[in-house]
Amino acid sequence: MNGISWKQRLTAFLVSLFVLSGIVFAGDAEEVKAAGPALSETAVTMAPATTKTLKLNGAVAKKVKWTSNNKRVATVNGSGKVTARAKGTAKIKAAYKKKKYSCTVTVVYSNYTTSDGMRYKDAKGSFGKSGRWYKKNVNGKEYYYTSTDGSAIYFKAAGSKYIDVTFMAQVAAAIPYYAYSVDGGEMKRQLLSKNRINLGNAGTHYVRLVIDAISEGEDRWAGEAGVGIGAITPVSEDGAVAAIKPENATIAFYGDSITQGIRALNKKLTPAGASSTHSYAWYCAKQLDLVPYFVGFGGSGIIQTGCFNNCINAIMSNSAYHKAENYDADVIVIEHGTNDVYTYGEIFVNEYKRVVNLLHQKHPNAKLVLMIPFTQIHADEIRSVAAAYPKICTVIETSSWRISYTDGLHPNKAGAKTAGKNLAKKVASIRKVTLY
Repeated sequence: MNGISWKQRLTAFLVSLFVLSGIVFAGDAEEVKAAGPALSETAVTMAPATTKTLKLNGAVAKKVKWTSNNKRVATVNGSGKVTARAKGTAKIKAAYKKKKYSCTVTVVYSNYTTSDGMRYKDAKGSFGKSGRWYKKNVNGKEYYYTSTDGSAIYFKAAGSKYIDVTFMAQVAAAIPYYAYSVDGGEMKRQLLSKNRINLGNAGTHYVRLVIDAISEGEDRWAGEAGVGIGAITPVSEDGAVAAIKPENATIAFYGDSITQGIRALNKKLTPAGASSTHSYAWYCAKQLDLVPYFVGFGGSGIIQTGCFNNCINAIMSNSAYHKAENYDADVIVIEHGTNDVYTYGEIFVNEYKRVVNLLHQKHPNAKLVLMIPFTQIHADEIRSVAAAYPKICTVIETSSWRISYTDGLHPNKAGAKTAGKNLAKKVASIRKVTLY
């Protein structure tokens, strides 16, 4: 066979096969060209208070040094975990064996919906807010401050299982309670003195925090007793907090201790017995996926001032020294009359009409809902007010609701749920939406 053995032919075939496969032989040794290190990503887009881990593939992980050129926007730890902090752009760099590798991180605002139907949008700052907040100087510093149960803040947290909230409380009668929800879950109540929030893990979480109960015995009008919000701080150094704001429409409630949630939990006339997140107003808003705006104060009414002031002054002011801020409302519920036991007839009707006219002036597109008090006091007078403004007012009858009470006057948790669901059905029909 031309002097070439079958073994030589087989060797020549195998060599040609290996050459075609990209393997080069040098003597009896095999050489493979290895690629250099490379970042897992060179450009990423993130939302504030989210995390992402970068890797320098082909490098010894513990020898890689990570840095950020804009820590206000994004930071990175020693393991390549990037934490987005604020809107903007940052360069995350990995240094390895005298070479540097770069990833561009762009932090942009995004939207998110939690399991309770709340729709959120990222915002500037450390928290968003809803309800009756105003800026107040406390110990030489200015804080957002509220004297009203049901006022809420919203924030997003990442990289830390626990978050500490600094409350600036100015109260004399009792320590207030707050309630918080993580990712739309059930509300958890805690005293302000217990200011650590458990998020469950170090992932990204959406927090809704409500000032749940301030004592009815506080001087909220002239004394401006209430709660301010200071720092919101992750326990972990890698943690981040960013503001979010709800995008859902607002339903406002102007009422008395029943709207406030007094004695919703038990007969104690203290924050331990009260809860705005167990009031009919809260349950109504929850059914409708609306943001509740609370203006409920014990003992107050259309005429009676109670522990704060009468309805028309509560509409105009957050306190004796701070005017109420403007806000948009889709629906406004008036739950008043129970405490107006000394005024009847024309005086009551005329003052109620002043309330309706002022609310319509401030919120010309809002639907006004006039609730008959659960005690049925002033029922005919309230009906006459609604009849006088048929284009903007709807009266809500409550006599058939079968509400259970703590003390014969204030709904308990079950009674508040019943009232909230019944009211939500009426409001849904007015807004021409379907409840699920």
